[in-house]
Amino acid sequence: MPSPRRCALVLAALAVLTAGWPVFVEAVLVAPHAVFISHRTRTAQVELFNTGNESEEVAIELKYGYPDSDSAGNVFLRLFDEPPADEPASTSWIRAFPRRVVVPPGQRQTVRLLAQPPADLPDGEYWTRLMVTSRPAVPQAGPADTGQVRAGITVEIRTVISVSYRKGALQTGIALTDFRTGVEGDSLVTWFGLRREGNAAYLGTARVELRDAADQVAGEWSAPVGVYHSQLRRVTIPVAGLPRGGYTVQLSVTTAREDISAADVLPAEPIRRAVAVEIR
Repeated sequence: MPSPRRCALVLAALAVLTAGWPVFVEAVLVAPHAVFISHRTRTAQVELFNTGNESEEVAIELKYGYPDSDSAGNVFLRLFDEPPADEPASTSWIRAFPRRVVVPPGQRQTVRLLAQPPADLPDGEYWTRLMVTSRPAVPQAGPADTGQVRAGITVEIRTVISVSYRKGALQTGIALTDFRTGVEGDSLVTWFGLRREGNAAYLGTARVELRDAADQVAGEWSAPVGVYHSQLRRVTIPVAGLPRGGYTVQLSVTTAREDISAADVLPAEPIRRAVAVEIR
């Protein structure tokens, strides 16, 4: 008879800085989704809350990474096993306590972050990611034993949140490196590229609006953005059924954020551009 087997299903849920509310990890609520540590206090905390009916085993680790994009304009979270030498990484000198814990149903657990930066750390913002992995403390039972294979399923959910360490004078901003638009089939496709300036990440919101000749909004798209180095974004807005004629595509990128405290958002000059487009 074959020996028993355990089947493991691993699911990854990556919360890019660029999303905006507390995140569920299986039955565990993790908040906040973005952590900011000041050089003056050097501490912060994250709350875990088990909203389920079973105990959850939670593992905590830190890994360097930031939102990036590919040539098709898709945004993803780039993670590094070892941060490049020229990156502003804080992974090696921020610690999380505890690193592993079982959270009973209906209970809370505080994870404390302690920063111990080098004494000669220059002014600026330093980044890492807090990775929260949750799994049932007792694996769920699988199908009944058939006499051949006995199976169990363990589900792991991983959520990644941003941790930013800030010291001294900080400046941020963005430059627009690309902006083009056109109608492809039944969609308006807009490309825009952003490059961060200054010594801190740019946190804001990008918005694309399609306006008709009467300056009324005929279509729109918006999303939070976190620009750590550079990004290329591709946005599509349906135009099927719109009257033919001339329209204007308006792009705006500002530091307005609804999901992050205003005290944590660094000010920067907004970007606004407009270009004409014809729908035929």
